[in-house]
Amino acid sequence: MSNLNSLIERMENEIDTDNFIEIMDNCIQEIEESGIGIEAVEPLLQFIERHPLSDFGAPGSIVHFVEKFYKQGYEPLLISSAKRCPTMHTVWMLNRVKNGEQEQQVYFEILNDIVHNKDIEEEIRRLAQDFLS
Repeated sequence: MSNLNSLIERMENEIDTDNFIEIMDNCIQEIEESGIGIEAVEPLLQFIERHPLSDFGAPGSIVHFVEKFYKQGYEPLLISSAKRCPTMHTVWMLNRVKNGEQEQQVYFEILNDIVHNKDIEEEIRRLAQDFLS
C-alpha cells in the first residue's frame, strides 16, 4: 500500500504540469502491475476529489483502472466519493454506471442532489444536469 501512496503522491506533485497525463498513465500502469486491486479504488477516487476540475483524460487511465472493478465493489465507493465531493470525472463515472444498471434511481438521486447543491462548482452541476436530461 505504501507503493500506492507514493504513486498517488507522484501524480499529486505533477497534477498541474504539462506531462501530468503521461505521469498518471505510468503510475496507473505501476499500480496495475503491482497487483493492487480494488484497495486502490478509494485512494484514487480521493485523489480525483482533491482536483474536482482537473483533466484526467477522456476517460483516462484512472477511470479505466477503477472501472475494472465494476460489479466487484466499485459502485459503492464511487457513490460515496460523489456524495462526499463530486468532480467532473466522478459525475461522468456515475452516469456511466447509471447507464449500465437496472436500478438507476440511486444514481438519478445523487446527480439531482449535485445539480441543486450551490456549494458545488457550476461546471460540475451543469454536467450532472446534462446527464439527467
